[in-house]
Amino acid sequence: MPMIDSRGSTMPEELTDEEKMRKIPWSLAFGATSTVFAMLTIFGPVFVLFLNELDLPKTRIGFILSLLPFAGLLALFIASSVARIGVKRVFVTFYLLRKLVTSLLILTPWVFSLYGSEVTFLFVTVVVGTFALCRAIAETAIYPWFHEIVPESFRGRYHGISHIISLLASILALSAASYVMDNYSGLGRFQILVAAGVVFGLVSVFCVSRVPGGAPQRFEGRKHFGSIRQALRDRDLLLYLLGLGLVLLFLRTVVMAFIPLFMKEQVGLTNGQILLIEVVSYTAGLLSSYLWGWAADHAGSKSVTLFALSLMLILPVWLMVMPRNHAMSFLLAASALAITGAASAGWLVGDQRLLYVNVVPFEKRTEYMAVYYAWMGIVGGVGPIVAGSALDLFQGLEGNWWAFTIDPYTPLFIVGLVSLGSGLLILSKIKVEGELGLGKLIARAINRTR
Repeated sequence: MPMIDSRGSTMPEELTDEEKMRKIPWSLAFGATSTVFAMLTIFGPVFVLFLNELDLPKTRIGFILSLLPFAGLLALFIASSVARIGVKRVFVTFYLLRKLVTSLLILTPWVFSLYGSEVTFLFVTVVVGTFALCRAIAETAIYPWFHEIVPESFRGRYHGISHIISLLASILALSAASYVMDNYSGLGRFQILVAAGVVFGLVSVFCVSRVPGGAPQRFEGRKHFGSIRQALRDRDLLLYLLGLGLVLLFLRTVVMAFIPLFMKEQVGLTNGQILLIEVVSYTAGLLSSYLWGWAADHAGSKSVTLFALSLMLILPVWLMVMPRNHAMSFLLAASALAITGAASAGWLVGDQRLLYVNVVPFEKRTEYMAVYYAWMGIVGGVGPIVAGSALDLFQGLEGNWWAFTIDPYTPLFIVGLVSLGSGLLILSKIKVEGELGLGKLIARAINRTR
């Protein structure tokens, strides 16, 4: 029989760790199929190249990309309603809706040929905006749901295994996309990729529907917002959000949003080559993910997170010094993305374990995760808009200084370097008790081999 806690929330009977572990394969299958959907539609480099092929200026590309994270602000206002309805029910419903909305992108080439770039921009904006709203509602539900269904003792390894599977799915999806981009021409090739992505998205809906938990809870609105205010007084949460915000500013503006266009316009790579270096990045992440998960469980999430972010500092410097339109450009670009892919895998594993184990109290997961998701939305939305506008503003910038090539992307890389370094320093201030530390773990491993 469900229990009622002191805050007025209905507390369903808690799942045992054995029950949770039995259903883990379904959540992993969901992660794999949803990753293929993401890579082939709105979240991967394919979508940025698609928008560029529609002759959209970078300011508009940045605006469209910003719709996805900005919608996350809804989380603060709907979290209690989502909990009352049931996080599983809400997620599955809106996750299905966003797949159906995405299928409308298949019509984009016809809209472009009939009405031109201006109407196409409005069409894509409406589709992505509607998708973003469905995504925000669904994501508000999935964070507390998945916090519930993964045993704490297995969380580091789960994120490591999940990341491996997702990276493998990304590699396969982008390899297929690279083949399509090199062997087909025009906007029709993007229609093929979006259609394939939607099919995988529908399969992912079925998989996630098999995951347990996510039962309705009873929340009072005033108590919910009171709990959110209380969460905002948590020192470690505030440090985490500020540090995460600066890290995401780098990831959203440099790594995720405009690296494909930098490689195309400045380095001289083809669309197929751009997708191949993304495959290299995901492969590096794949090969390192389980090791990162093991390190997070044994050394601690904070030390793994900080080490991975330190490795990421290499990327913006590398991009500013690498030769352009050179025979070695592809190999050097692939090397840079390989280091970043491995580091990103470590950051993701360490960061998620730090969030779920050290920062978010289990009994307050709904309120804390609403704040987390909304903050991700603010930072993630600002990044692409500012970056796109800056690229249009500095489009005539060119030159050389010492070993550095100066181009419209240089200010972006400098800001990314500073924001990432600042985020790293702030995250280092979070108090985590009982961590062994990565250095001591490595020292122990070396001693055992002697």
